[in-house]
Amino acid sequence: MRGLPKSAVVVAAHSDDPIIGMGGTISLLSSEGWKVEVVVACGDRAHGFEESIERLGGIPLLLDHTFASIDEDRLRGQLEDIFTSSNPDMVFTHWEREILVDHEVVSKITYHLARKREREIFMFEIPASSVNFSFNVAVDISDHYEKKREAINLLKGSFKPEVFENEILPSVVHAPAFRGIQVGCKYSEVFHYLGSRKPLSPMRHTLGFFPFFLREQEV
Repeated sequence: MRGLPKSAVVVAAHSDDPIIGMGGTISLLSSEGWKVEVVVACGDRAHGFEESIERLGGIPLLLDHTFASIDEDRLRGQLEDIFTSSNPDMVFTHWEREILVDHEVVSKITYHLARKREREIFMFEIPASSVNFSFNVAVDISDHYEKKREAINLLKGSFKPEVFENEILPSVVHAPAFRGIQVGCKYSEVFHYLGSRKPLSPMRHTLGFFPFFLREQEV
């Protein structure tokens, strides 16, 4: 018997992104005993970020870039240091094709750093900005959905009311229910898994719900 992998790093561009994309999954992993560090590149529009991530059981790490002005070389160095310190078993980040340039920049840099370290990589969706997103892993977050709602509401003061009400909140309220209908549970978050290096396998974790994958690691 070998133990569960216990460390994950989530890398996102903006304060709302990790909650929209995988707030329920952060809560689930934390409840399973994982150390989940949540890194956000842009430090602006982040009032309530630390509290929101802590509400999910994660560890917030807020960097100092600004919206639409990410210094790619400096971000790469910052993430190198975080990955070296954390040595995560799994890495989560944005989908590779995004309307918002910050999302694509963060995704590209995170992907290459995680690949170099041969880590498991999962890409999450942002319903308002992910282009042609496809998923091959689903997470049943039904027991963690309310935590996701609570977390996003803690960020309400960081955004213009119309942005929060029309773009951010619907992504938290409606998307998990829609994905839940698709995969057969009440609420779900979905990911595109990019394959395993050890063993070398492009489809290793794409069958069944993510909680079943967690249990499989004990064998």
